[in-house]
Amino acid sequence: MRLLLTLIICTIVLPLQAQTFDELIGNGAKHYDEKQYAESGAAYDQAFALNEGTASQYYNAACAWALAENAAQATKYLDLAADKGWKNVKHVQRDKDLTSLHADQNWEGILAKMQANLDEYEKYFDKPLKEQLEKIYVRDQTLRQLFVDAEEKFGKGSDEMKYFWQLVAEQDSLNEAEVVKIIEERGWAGIPLVGGQANIALWLVIQHAPLETQEKYLPLLKASVLKGESSGSHLALLEDRILMRNGKPQTYGSQITSDSETGKQIVYDVKEPEYVNQRREEVGLGPIQDYVKRWGIEWTVEQKEK
Repeated sequence: MRLLLTLIICTIVLPLQAQTFDELIGNGAKHYDEKQYAESGAAYDQAFALNEGTASQYYNAACAWALAENAAQATKYLDLAADKGWKNVKHVQRDKDLTSLHADQNWEGILAKMQANLDEYEKYFDKPLKEQLEKIYVRDQTLRQLFVDAEEKFGKGSDEMKYFWQLVAEQDSLNEAEVVKIIEERGWAGIPLVGGQANIALWLVIQHAPLETQEKYLPLLKASVLKGESSGSHLALLEDRILMRNGKPQTYGSQITSDSETGKQIVYDVKEPEYVNQRREEVGLGPIQDYVKRWGIEWTVEQKEK
């Protein structure tokens, strides 16, 4: 009888074991993805009862509670995100998750706090160069963001899509000329000089440029990464693209191509594919099996570490 009682107690107690902060944060994200917004917010509440969150974690909690129509909790966490240094004011203003908070009495005060964070962050920036590069970012990305909708409407091989890609190529050429001029005059502008989006604009334009341009400016991006002023993941993607265009196996598995026989999308050849996740982690990239899911690709190579 005592043994049976012990088993029953274990059965009851095990599911009640406390979850960790990271597990609760993960639950919050999972419930959000499943559109269970109140459950998401509650998971974040439980997590923050254990530990302080980051600006991003508080922001995510604010989004969950705003969508669950709990303005008090949402503004509480949005304010905490601001206290933790959140500074992307433009994103907050256009984030549809937070639309319900725009009429809240706390909204403008929170935005002002975030703007102060942004002003402090940008006080040593080259503002004219930042503005120039951010405009280039918009010109590089706008048509590409419309690509899926355009292809669904007109069809992959349609005249309309041929014209679409002609417009993209023309804009890429203009962007390339402007960015090359900037790099030649100013070097590879790092995040401390122009901020994240402007720095990304440089990489995007070179990523979309002809091979000879990519090869010419790769060393400058590499030097910027070594100084901690640009993203290692951007360097990895550019290196992979250059290798692929030269017919060599890529290093980080970032480049996707089509199978010539089946037409299905596949990962372009990877050198020592069993170590690819180790290399990806070193430059800040997530596991390849997660990365390739967006193309409906399954990665089956067992991973090892050297």
